[in-house]
Amino acid sequence: MRNRLIFGSALLVIAGLFSCQKSGNNNESSTSTNLYTASAEIIGTQISKNLTTDEQSVAAEKFDGSSAAYLSGADGNHYEFGMHGWQMHWFGPLKFGVPHIDSCVTVTVSSSSYPREIIIEYLEGCSVHRHDKHGKIIINLSDTITNEGALQTITYQDFYIDTTKVDLSASLENRGKNESGNWIIEKKYTQTINKNDEIVVRKANEMIEWVSGFETADKSDNLYYLSGSGSIVLNDTASYSRTITTPLLFDASCEYIKSGVVELNRKGNISVVDFGDGTCDDVATITTNGITEEINLHNNMFREGGEFRKHCHGFGHGSHH
Repeated sequence: MRNRLIFGSALLVIAGLFSCQKSGNNNESSTSTNLYTASAEIIGTQISKNLTTDEQSVAAEKFDGSSAAYLSGADGNHYEFGMHGWQMHWFGPLKFGVPHIDSCVTVTVSSSSYPREIIIEYLEGCSVHRHDKHGKIIINLSDTITNEGALQTITYQDFYIDTTKVDLSASLENRGKNESGNWIIEKKYTQTINKNDEIVVRKANEMIEWVSGFETADKSDNLYYLSGSGSIVLNDTASYSRTITTPLLFDASCEYIKSGVVELNRKGNISVVDFGDGTCDDVATITTNGITEEINLHNNMFREGGEFRKHCHGFGHGSHH
């Protein structure tokens, strides 16, 4: 009987050891998943910032001869808009050059009136802010986006930033001005990012408060805040709710998001992404499991020698540890 008790106690100790190891592995896996998801959230938000300026720019462009856009003929000549309209015969879509869009981007417009379809095409080898882009952004507008009630849809087609494939299906509605006199745009979207066989899907219902630049086609004066909530799913397995707890500040004068906080919640396990205090820099912090460390907003990698680097280099930089 005594031998049985000793044997039974030994089994309980062994079971306890395996339980601790399993718990530890789960914690490590949770940390890794949290970090991959948080860094993926940063990439998705940065992508939105870098492309929204071009989307807004062409959406606000009138394409009727009263703005800086010019019509580009098949022979390479430019045709000015005069009292009798465009001085050329054109069959099919209107192809425009837009001075405030990079030269490696072409813009095709279905009509000079509404509703209209606008196609922004980034050509192969188009490099902007040290990143190569190619593919199409397709915009459909019910009315000029600067009119209250205007509805805009955006779809990405075979779109890549470097080796990262980005899909987007979005709708934007002009909700008019708030009490501060700023335009409010409601944005609903599904964004899918695929990098090195890592896939993240971000869905959201957000509000964009335009402080400046909304009514102009010029990208350099864009300044707006983003708020809202949604979800983020990593590799079809880890699902998080996603809430912007402090509005994100997007400023055309800075390549990176200047401030704001995003909270990711997975069954009560919370990770926080903090973009800073408004200083223009390439650093954000991620807090998970009681640890806070910096991540570089250019390469989306954690610092060498840090605790997080042991679990995760950054989204799309290799398999989970």
